[in-house]
Amino acid sequence: MAHDVFISHSAKDKATADAVCAMLESNGIRCWIAPRDVLASMEWGEAIIDAIEQCRIMVLVFTANANASPQIRREVERAVNRGVAILPLRMEDVLPGKSLEYFIGNVHWLDALSPPFEAHLTNLAGTIKILLARSAPGAPATLPQEVRLPASGGFGAAGRVPEAAGAHEKAPAPRPFWSARAWTWASGTVAALLLAAVFIGVHFNSGPGNSGPAPLGSPQPIGAPPQSTPGTAEPGGAAPAPPASSPQPAPYNSASLRDTMKAIQKELSIGSVSYTAFIQDKTAGSSFQNSVVRQVSKVVADPAQCRVSYHWKIWRNGAVTADKDAWFLLPAVTSVVVEPMSQLLNEENATQGHPNDVVTSTTPPLSALVVRRASIHNEFPFTDIDSANRFAIDVKQAVKLCGGHLAN
Repeated sequence: MAHDVFISHSAKDKATADAVCAMLESNGIRCWIAPRDVLASMEWGEAIIDAIEQCRIMVLVFTANANASPQIRREVERAVNRGVAILPLRMEDVLPGKSLEYFIGNVHWLDALSPPFEAHLTNLAGTIKILLARSAPGAPATLPQEVRLPASGGFGAAGRVPEAAGAHEKAPAPRPFWSARAWTWASGTVAALLLAAVFIGVHFNSGPGNSGPAPLGSPQPIGAPPQSTPGTAEPGGAAPAPPASSPQPAPYNSASLRDTMKAIQKELSIGSVSYTAFIQDKTAGSSFQNSVVRQVSKVVADPAQCRVSYHWKIWRNGAVTADKDAWFLLPAVTSVVVEPMSQLLNEENATQGHPNDVVTSTTPPLSALVVRRASIHNEFPFTDIDSANRFAIDVKQAVKLCGGHLAN
């Protein structure tokens, strides 16, 4: 079997699906994803059917786009008919349409609504490894009736993964996401609990002496400075954990992250940058030059997923040498540096096996903003070093807000 996982996604969510695929494959999980794995001589439909029949788990990248896609519905139906386990990864807070709900209404799903996105992908990879380990190689990964997956919920009310059905008519009858009666019952329950909480709070706080500051260790309102009494803090002492029912502050400042991502999207929309690179060939003892145009377009800085995506294109001496979509997840960034473009080009020449081609300079002089992630990087040319430095500061800030850790 060439792959274990089939990644079902809308073409409009290609960047997200590519991120899912990259994380799974970095964890040793073999994936099949279109259009990457569709052979040039093969019909699209035939390739999809063969890939689903050969996989053990289908990961459904569930978004509003996927929910509205007839192709996704056909892929899910095919997987159910083949007894393939389906793991929906919910990227947006939307309900499945009736056609999809019929097949995944009771299926356990993994929630990836809140940043950092990479943490959810790590959770997904761990879950798939567990499921693959529990099934025989070459057989579909069956999902036991009582297996509970971490950090997730259920499209139906059961909240557990049903056993994979051999045919869709044998699958458990799905339950609706929420019926009108369920909403009415839930609303009444919440209202009753709130009234009880207010009554208890008034009863216990109405006595004398309760108008002063809250005791040390009591929960603080989100955004309020912590209360303290001079001389009472113990060095290195840990604050008492708040009650489980108290609201917890978000792990990042969402307003600040949105502003930072807006700035990144604006700063990265640099358009086209043209320059001439002067190169010495140390082996032949000669020199030459390349006329280069680098273009960055379609920039999207998404604070919800802590991801920056864009399209880049390179012309060298009039010929297109690169034309593709690119992206990076902020929590995965390890360093952000600004360096001369000539230095970056020499590093790339050495990596690509051309250490004797030395770029001596560029006209005009350019700076390169380099965003590094493990063994790969994303690069952006700037004619103004101040703009490059501002962009670097904003990217570093966004990495921290998304829970990442920088080496520099």
